[in-house]
Amino acid sequence: MFNLLRNKLQGSTPGGTAPMPRVDDLELGKWYLEQCKQLAKSRVESRERVADAALLAVKWMGAIAIVAVAGAAAVVVVKRPNPPPVLRVDNATGKVDVLPTTVDGKVTFTEKEDRADLRKYVERREGYDWETIQDMHDAVMAMSAEKEGELYDNFIRGDHSPLKVLKNEARVIPKVGAISFVGTTAQVMFSRKYVPLNSAIKPETTYWVATISYRHDGVPEKRDLQDINPTGWKATSYTVTRDWSRSGEDTSSPEGAHP
Repeated sequence: MFNLLRNKLQGSTPGGTAPMPRVDDLELGKWYLEQCKQLAKSRVESRERVADAALLAVKWMGAIAIVAVAGAAAVVVVKRPNPPPVLRVDNATGKVDVLPTTVDGKVTFTEKEDRADLRKYVERREGYDWETIQDMHDAVMAMSAEKEGELYDNFIRGDHSPLKVLKNEARVIPKVGAISFVGTTAQVMFSRKYVPLNSAIKPETTYWVATISYRHDGVPEKRDLQDINPTGWKATSYTVTRDWSRSGEDTSSPEGAHP
């Protein structure tokens, strides 16, 4: 092969009178080596171009996949079905109310409903009747957070409980007045009327202020709890102080009448 290439490079004129300069073997080898290098370089560059094209295609496919996933997620959000309605039935009238819900299905409550729950809670917790104390106890427990429920339960079973002091000899009738709010804390003005069952003893009325913090835990799942506390309202803290500014008769609270 070297001989053929050498003869071709050396060549001669048609007449054979002016031969070309001879090319030695070293120069021929250098030329051949350079051609090999160029061929190898061309192949490497070709492979690099193919790799770059493949990488670019992968990047485009990844971008398209991301856009497709984002679009699918957007469609899911847009097409998200409305949460199922939450119904509340008034057991007394049979009226069915649809409670308002947020997009995640949670029930929302208005200040009007909070006022109604505060009123019921104070009346149930502050009232006393020998015949209904068990029902009132169950209602207060259902409308109290765990810690506050324990405090009430310990009181109602303690030595100063109206169960042991008043027994079946008197009733305590609370009446709720003004209700004001500071965030999720409410102040409830109320009176407590002590009514002895012995008509010879005069009833006494005192005035109080209850400070209550509360939250909503959602509509209860159990039917019996829905009847007692349909909104899931829970008292997390409950304190009572005497309102001397409205103490008309200035009488002290009967023992056992304050939980």
